[in-house]
Amino acid sequence: MRTGWLMCFLILSCSAYGQFTYTIDQSIAVEANNKVLSMPWAGGINSAQINTMDLNGDTKDDLVVFDRTSNKILTYLNAGNRYEYAPEYESLFPVEVTQWLLLRDLNCDGKKDLFTSDPFGMVAFINTTKQQQKLSWRPYDPGRPVLTKGFTSNVNLQLNASDIPVIDDIDGDGDLDILNVRFVGIGTIEYHKNLSIERTGTCDSLQLERVTQTFGNLEECDCNFFAFGGAPCNAIPNGRTEHAGGKAMLTLDVDGDGDRDLFFSEENCTELSFLENKGTAETANMNSATLFPATNPINFNLFPAAYYEDVDFDGKRDLLASPNLYARTFTNSINFSNSLWYYKNTGTEQLPQFTFQKNNFLQDEMIDVGDYAVPAFADADGDGDPDMFISNYAGPGFASTIQLYENTGSAGVASFKLSNNDFAGFSNSTFFNVKLQFADMNADATLDFVFTATNFQTGVTSLFFIPNQSANGLNINGQAVQPVNFALGQQENILLVDVDQDGKNDILIGKATGAVQYWRNTGSTIPTFSQVNESFLGLAASTARQNPALAVADLDADGRADLIMGNQRGELTVFGDFRAQNPNITGESEIIYNPIKEIHESKNLGGRIWPITVNLFNSDKPAIVCGTIAGGLIVLKHEEGATLPEEPVVNIFPNPVRFNETFKIITDRNMIVQFYNLIGQRISNSYFIPANQEYPIQVSGLLPGTYIAHFSYQGKTTGRRFIVIN
Repeated sequence: MRTGWLMCFLILSCSAYGQFTYTIDQSIAVEANNKVLSMPWAGGINSAQINTMDLNGDTKDDLVVFDRTSNKILTYLNAGNRYEYAPEYESLFPVEVTQWLLLRDLNCDGKKDLFTSDPFGMVAFINTTKQQQKLSWRPYDPGRPVLTKGFTSNVNLQLNASDIPVIDDIDGDGDLDILNVRFVGIGTIEYHKNLSIERTGTCDSLQLERVTQTFGNLEECDCNFFAFGGAPCNAIPNGRTEHAGGKAMLTLDVDGDGDRDLFFSEENCTELSFLENKGTAETANMNSATLFPATNPINFNLFPAAYYEDVDFDGKRDLLASPNLYARTFTNSINFSNSLWYYKNTGTEQLPQFTFQKNNFLQDEMIDVGDYAVPAFADADGDGDPDMFISNYAGPGFASTIQLYENTGSAGVASFKLSNNDFAGFSNSTFFNVKLQFADMNADATLDFVFTATNFQTGVTSLFFIPNQSANGLNINGQAVQPVNFALGQQENILLVDVDQDGKNDILIGKATGAVQYWRNTGSTIPTFSQVNESFLGLAASTARQNPALAVADLDADGRADLIMGNQRGELTVFGDFRAQNPNITGESEIIYNPIKEIHESKNLGGRIWPITVNLFNSDKPAIVCGTIAGGLIVLKHEEGATLPEEPVVNIFPNPVRFNETFKIITDRNMIVQFYNLIGQRISNSYFIPANQEYPIQVSGLLPGTYIAHFSYQGKTTGRRFIVIN
């Protein structure tokens, strides 16, 4: 009996588990600015920290990027001297990686090891990957941060959270040393010498000792302003230490004299300072600071950080720079779609020369609208397939922009082409933080242009819509923006969806507290919302899901709509049959297949993600498209989706129906329906019928008789008869 119950449980578990399983898909072609993008669905980049290492054991260096805004590792394979996005490698890195990531060979075994931030300074992981095996790691010193000998004994090597230290062979003896700006107090640099070579003759460990707190004989005072020669900042006329924030540093031998020169930046500054070492490898001495390079110097709105890696496969390391920002601030107008600058090494490895190439390295091969990408799909041109809109947080002038990608493919094979990079002229508005969706707001059975946005003149975030004047496409020309009386916080997320199936769109809102609230639409042509449930599906306040973003669709083609939720860690959770409103429902999060691990896993898709569902593969199970905080998109294709038949499946039941009752329609794809009598007179408005969901129609007012339901979809039509009886 017990075995029988166990087998039953396993069968039920596997059946439920298979309902919501996805693969990351990159097959859909995208063209922008007369260029076919090589990795359009790679998710965007904001604050990139650049490293190289061999990910797949083919002896060629691949690319590992840590994006600080999304707290996410991005992995790219070297495929014939070009990069291909390979997200399956991302979860092979330690989950402890946060704030910053530097890959360096700690133990001289030819494999790069890993350093990252820790609340007590930094931690290290040893690369334990075996030949022809997947990437693996072990903690260098389990349970403890990296230690150094201080004045008397070993102490943790403490950093500010936003610091990027130097981990390099400073003295040229073969082992890794560390430089960091002093954790508190004045802006001088500590040099932690590794004595592994001196003590053991090998470079397989970190035996650090702080030998000076004034490396380079300098003190940072202000942006690109330093005191030299041991003088404090306040000893210089009008000089004083202005900055106590995070610092980012990089060392390399720019002039080929055998010692390390220094690149230095501070989180409240826009420039990257270059300080040439006039001393020796063992005893550095700097006496001037300049911007670098001399031509097209590195300069961001805030906190540039530099990296030194070969990214063009010519055997010479190049210089790359990106802002080391955790998040955008209200006054920060940085262009996050052009935030990874690439300077090619046109000199030699021994004597590098850096020549500016582009300000959007990798980004020019992907969809990247800046930050907080919010996708929405609607048939804008009325040709029967979904076109793609993407709104962002802010454009170059701080107002949001909306990009329109026309679907130039077919129902079976979607493809997109950028046709408008400022749809509806939002760049000239007073709105930023725009989040777009399409929903019927005025009960005319057309999908209106709906968005939430913050007014940068008032700081107030509100819900708005622009009425759609077309039943077969999108026409908002000449229509005024209409406000909706609904209050929300700047980072909170609204979903318009008919929860109670009364034909009017209600609101589910992801609150800053992590709660999901249900507000019912009690209006008619003018929406009016009243709160019904402050913790919908039992989703009450939780720090694990601040400002959740929501979407609804029938994901598994079972006729019942499901709820998709994205959290601030970039993870998706699916709640099946959400209209049942079971407060004890358990969502499924391990839904994304990893072909290397051969498991389904929960995955950071890009920080504060925004999910939306759309049928991009002519499937009975829609895809999920997620916008990311890094300004790009990730496409998830259902593993078990079946190709839709050429002829649609449409059911009307009960049929016949009594004149004072409600009948329901269910279809296998999104459709528009209108009702006619037998002499061809239209007797109803248009209704949007979502795929695989029972849609109720009230028949009160119809006399007994026979009627025609006329369905339109993807430029095609079909009809069904139904009968009304006494």
